[in-house]
Amino acid sequence: MKLKGIYTDKPAIFQIFILLVFMLAGGLLATLTGTGMLFFIYGTDALSSNMAQYPEMLRSIQFISSIFMFLFPALAIAWTCSNNPLSYLSIRKIPNNKILFYVFISMFLFSPTISLTGVLNKQIELPTFLAPIENWMRTQEDAAEQITEYLLSGNGIFVLLSNLLVIAITAAITEEFLFRGTIQKIMGKWTANYHIIIWGTAFIFSAFHLQFFGFIPRLLLGAYFGYLLYWSKCIWIPVFAHFVNNATAVIVMSNGQWKENEFMSGNITNAHLMPFACASLLTLFAFIALNKHLRDEMTKE
Repeated sequence: MKLKGIYTDKPAIFQIFILLVFMLAGGLLATLTGTGMLFFIYGTDALSSNMAQYPEMLRSIQFISSIFMFLFPALAIAWTCSNNPLSYLSIRKIPNNKILFYVFISMFLFSPTISLTGVLNKQIELPTFLAPIENWMRTQEDAAEQITEYLLSGNGIFVLLSNLLVIAITAAITEEFLFRGTIQKIMGKWTANYHIIIWGTAFIFSAFHLQFFGFIPRLLLGAYFGYLLYWSKCIWIPVFAHFVNNATAVIVMSNGQWKENEFMSGNITNAHLMPFACASLLTLFAFIALNKHLRDEMTKE
């Protein structure tokens, strides 16, 4: 039976359904694989233990989950919903070094704005009657932060490289292939308005992480990654931008002094909030100016 391009002409809602099926299948495979590895390497006691005791295993499970839940569905959709999977995912085009350099600089110019919106996002409080929802949201946020701490626990160059591989490289590739390469493509079947497509995908991208007190900064990042793909028609550019963002966070959080520095970590205190906001505004103007040039460079290629 020929599977390549079998769902090419199907409507967007059907392709979304197929994507969800692939993601569920990938999640099941990831769970079985991760549980099996945990059992065979650490024994039955590990299955009921706190994962903080096994940070190396947690990194392996995170890696497996990214491959099965993000990359596998993206590749499966590209294969079944297109006669040219490589073009569907915008893999063929290779970005030049000048473009990558501009993207690298733009991520650092965007970082203060992302940090500022993160501080403001954390201060959002829901109405009293929505207190159960807010408590659930904060529980999810605390759980995500705890997992991140477990992943980053440990010292040494091997731990740092392992975290860069899992949190920066793997996450950048698999998440961009799924959200920008696949979901953004499917949403394009609903509307021709690329702003709606990009921001809609960014909304899904941010909501999927279940970190609601970091929703706005992740929404902004997702939208920027979406515009990079739209301008360049090359998935590797948003992958690179995503990698720079995650790698910077891993390096900062792995350094004791940088982690405690509020300007490096993004945990800005109220005493420094106003000057930081002014600095963020200046870097935002620089970010916008650079991206006008970056857009022109990418669209003329």
